[in-house]
Amino acid sequence: MAGDIRRHNRAVVLELVRNLGPVSRAEVARAARLSPATVAEIIGELVREGLVRVAGEGPSTGGRPPALVELDPEARSAVGLEIGPRTLTAVVTDLNAAVKVRVEKPSKMVEGAKVTAGQVEAIFEQILQEVPEAAENSLGVGVAVPAPILRSRGTRFDPPSDPEWGGLDVPELISRKFDAPVLVDNDANARALGEFLFGAGRGASNMLYVIAHWGVGGALVVDGDLRRGADGGAGEIGHTVIEVDGPPCGCGGYGCLEAFAGRAGIARRARRALKLAGRDRLGGVDLDDLKVRHVVQAARDGDELAARVLEETGQYLGIGVANAINVLNPEVVVLGGSTVEIGEMVTGPLVRVARRRALPGMAEGTRIVKGELGEDAGAVGAAALVLRELFAVSVPEAVRRTVV
Repeated sequence: MAGDIRRHNRAVVLELVRNLGPVSRAEVARAARLSPATVAEIIGELVREGLVRVAGEGPSTGGRPPALVELDPEARSAVGLEIGPRTLTAVVTDLNAAVKVRVEKPSKMVEGAKVTAGQVEAIFEQILQEVPEAAENSLGVGVAVPAPILRSRGTRFDPPSDPEWGGLDVPELISRKFDAPVLVDNDANARALGEFLFGAGRGASNMLYVIAHWGVGGALVVDGDLRRGADGGAGEIGHTVIEVDGPPCGCGGYGCLEAFAGRAGIARRARRALKLAGRDRLGGVDLDDLKVRHVVQAARDGDELAARVLEETGQYLGIGVANAINVLNPEVVVLGGSTVEIGEMVTGPLVRVARRRALPGMAEGTRIVKGELGEDAGAVGAAALVLRELFAVSVPEAVRRTVV
């Protein structure tokens, strides 16, 4: 028990130094609601470990000027890997999640678990070539995957929308190349943690993260902690039903949000709209070859049908967000993923519908914002799985307000 309290106090102190530094020990003690002696002891330990450094002196209030301390972001590093259907992205970050090295490869995930395993091994070989010290200096490796990580299956990665894909034990695979702790989570949880600690969710206590890309997912942070549910699958809003008799979804259900607003659903709706309009091409592309990128380009070129398909995508996502706001009542909803990156054609109707459909009191009190971590959100979020072991994700509300 005493050890748990000690670890928690250390994490809170380090979190405050990270957010407030350069800061005096007395200011940290007040913000953390800990005794000056406890804070002085913890900071002394962090300085000896090299995680915190002295950063000059603060203004004197009549006596000796206080020494200021700050995080040394270069003291250690973290490695993050996002396994996606289109790309595999790996980063090495400092303690502030700033990217130092980035490696990206086209994903061959569609070819199955064995091919994906080979790609993961290759990307770690490249990281070790570019940053040989990463293996010794890293706090660990975080991995974000596009599937729930259920406690009943350990760390095995099995995409629910593709039962024939196989399975992949990611930690066992990475440990062949990288001698460090490995943490695995689904991409929504990883991205949510990254945005909460280092991006658009900083300063909040309760945050909903929504990711819209090839699928649709979500993650919830309550009082600073990720909520995973009984078996680790919480947040899968993409598989909430928004139309009882809707189209089939890859999960085996019907009418899921993902069936309308996932990449396959967007392309399907575009093809259907074109057929109803008596058209067999969009922007010079045949219906059978139509991808979301073609719909986006056509909309940007002024095609009204393509623009309407994207607007409907935003509306469907807005319904899903409104439902989540009504159930979860978050302070902020952070939006991420390649579909969100399309821009105002999707996010505009999303926000309008979410505010119109959510209960009035909660709609006005919830901020809906785009994520700040950009295209590296998944990989940086994966690194955050490791970094959050060092910093305090869950801190008292008064402290959380201090670090806004």
